[in-house]
Amino acid sequence: MALQLLTIRLLSVVSMFLIWAVISWFLPPMLMPNPWVVAHRLWQLCLNGQFWFHAYGTVSRVVIGFALAFIVSIGLGVAMGLRRGVAVMFEAYVLVGLTVPGLCWSVLAIMWFGITEFAPVFAIFVVVLPMLTLNMWQGTKSLDKDLMEMSRTFNFSRRSVLFDVILPQLLPFCLAGARLGFALGWKVVVLSELFGLTSGVGYMINRAFSNYSMADVLAWTLGFTLIMFVLEYVIFLPVERSLVRWRTAAAT
Repeated sequence: MALQLLTIRLLSVVSMFLIWAVISWFLPPMLMPNPWVVAHRLWQLCLNGQFWFHAYGTVSRVVIGFALAFIVSIGLGVAMGLRRGVAVMFEAYVLVGLTVPGLCWSVLAIMWFGITEFAPVFAIFVVVLPMLTLNMWQGTKSLDKDLMEMSRTFNFSRRSVLFDVILPQLLPFCLAGARLGFALGWKVVVLSELFGLTSGVGYMINRAFSNYSMADVLAWTLGFTLIMFVLEYVIFLPVERSLVRWRTAAAT
């Protein structure tokens, strides 16, 4: 079964490149270079170290901004789900955060904090936080009421209720929110780097755009996408399988 799923995933990825190659046959190279040209350009960027230098800057910004948003969202989302007053107090903040586009936050962060490392981290934090908070809020509202009542009956401490009853039930929501939030963080950091930074994948895409080099634009985009694939299939999926293994065992 695992081999079959792996084969399907590989065929899906190969089909993307085939579609890309077919489209490139009907367009001039300056508009749509074929995958081999772009892959060769990405290989050159990797060999001369440019790709690794700028990719490291982008990844580090995403990780810091996402980690801060994730930690805050757990506490805020659980509090909103358990306390009606907290939900009423912060509901408007979550709604505004979800409504304001990431582009606006990226521009505001650059204007407020200038060309600093804090600007993209702040933009990622304020864009990802509302989405993660909403996810945790909805997850907390769907907690098993029987388990919550049992914990009160047996006089569980607040710490035991949080770590032994609430968080295990919220784990699937945490994992789903983490994957969505991390992907959203990628988009925001690229916007921030496009507008006001001097390093990162977004900055290099902007440079390639200024030089009207479609091969470079697609090379940096392809490298960016490959990093996401590695994070998804090497980190997120194995961690998810390991942490929710008990659900599979319970189902059987």
